[in-house]
Amino acid sequence: MQSLIYKVFTRKYSLSLQADALVLLSTVIAQNELSTVEATKWLELLADTWTKREEGPLVEAGPLEELVAAVSAGTNTSVSTRGADPASDVFTVTSAFDIPPLWYDPSSKTFTHPFSKAEILSSAEAKASLFRQRYDLLKQRVLRNENFTPVLFSDHDRRFRTLSTIDSLQGREGERFLLLGMLAQLEEGKLFLEDRAGSIELDVTSVGKRAHGLFTESCFVLVDGCVEDGVFRVDEIGLPPPETRDVTRNAFPNVNLFGGALSLRTNAQLREIELATDNGLVILSDVWLDQPSTMRALRVLFDGFSHSEPPIAFIFVGDFSSRPFVAGSGDTTQYRDNMTALGQLIAGFPEIARTSHFVFVPGANDPWGSGALPKPRIAEYFSSKLESRVSHVTFATNPCRIRYCAHEIVVFREDLLKRIRRNCVLEPEEGTDVAKHLVRTIIDQGHLCPLPQRIRPVYWAYDHAMRVYPVPDVLVLADRFDAYSVNYEGCHCINPGSFSSGDFSFFMYYPVSRTSQYSKIPKS
Repeated sequence: MQSLIYKVFTRKYSLSLQADALVLLSTVIAQNELSTVEATKWLELLADTWTKREEGPLVEAGPLEELVAAVSAGTNTSVSTRGADPASDVFTVTSAFDIPPLWYDPSSKTFTHPFSKAEILSSAEAKASLFRQRYDLLKQRVLRNENFTPVLFSDHDRRFRTLSTIDSLQGREGERFLLLGMLAQLEEGKLFLEDRAGSIELDVTSVGKRAHGLFTESCFVLVDGCVEDGVFRVDEIGLPPPETRDVTRNAFPNVNLFGGALSLRTNAQLREIELATDNGLVILSDVWLDQPSTMRALRVLFDGFSHSEPPIAFIFVGDFSSRPFVAGSGDTTQYRDNMTALGQLIAGFPEIARTSHFVFVPGANDPWGSGALPKPRIAEYFSSKLESRVSHVTFATNPCRIRYCAHEIVVFREDLLKRIRRNCVLEPEEGTDVAKHLVRTIIDQGHLCPLPQRIRPVYWAYDHAMRVYPVPDVLVLADRFDAYSVNYEGCHCINPGSFSSGDFSFFMYYPVSRTSQYSKIPKS
């Protein structure tokens, strides 16, 4: 039986067993008189769960004993067909401030913890490290791309590109180079490219080929060209090539970059729950609770869902007021009353209030926050009465991350398209879909807000919470731009549009089919 244990844990899951852990597994199998088939299924369940919990490659007896106690020794684990309890490990919401600060270390080619605890008031070194970390993370991804991996003898016909650094350009004018770096304006009216080795001025007047995307300062790009008179003449420019989540997971199999607690259930069990409860997730943005028309539309929305199986979740994205919140004014009482009224409205539909999960993500007009990202959750003073009326409710940060079964969802509220479009250093091609440009920019940059700190500040020590790496299953970019849904690199990107200032539109996302549906409430 020990050979079977080694086969599953070591060969299949690349885990190393300590001697006492091996004895523990052998004893449990013997005591339960499991057959070879039953033991194999049980061991695979244990090994898969161990990997998900990120306990590390070395299996010790203590943590393993706790895991054995949590997982039934039998293989017939029951799965409810009535649906998953939204408050269980099937549906979890992770605050941006709770995401572990994992930074990529180029020397060890692994993720490390740069500091034990991130702080909002961090040192100046954290700001410099912020951009170096973005560069290192993108570079390791680019070098793993098939266009940059060295050619093997069996694949000698394939061509590959080589990245150069800026310091290697000295004395080599006229030669062609491919560089990876960050766009910056180090001098007024001049565009530069920066990497870890230095900086060089760019001449983009003769760019002949430009990949899709929106190019701003602090955006990382690949440029192809040559040096002339100390200036890099750019012939082609593009964003770093994206990477699917499967490739990223295979490169870092035991690292939870998404954050949050992982379910102890197997992928098969989670899939079974998805199939049994595909009632969809409702996504709304700009829900202005101070507008009577909004409350009437929400009543119609809840009434429509009350006649069928309630949705898995309602994701409410701010702003929750039609005007900016002013502290110390009458807005404080009014805002709290608006939240209380919403709680009363939800409580009027008992089945929805009892079974559906409600997530609230703040916008720029909501309290509180200093204007930097991530934005803290809405204070409990405003939300306490609503929370007392709804069974499963989470007031989250902006951005936040949601894990439903095997789905990873990132929610971000920002008028991003307007900000990025206003700060473009290169005009996008005419006649193209600007929404697709935006989605491609965010995914390729691996960052929710690739703008300069002076345009949209980010807390230096929490920049890792703004990552889009690995690519999530669903990316909600709540924006006042027209509603859209775009598929890119295995990610379903949704902008629900403005609920209150538009035509009361919203999106339904269905996890099983990985599709979304645009809907709206008729005005009456």
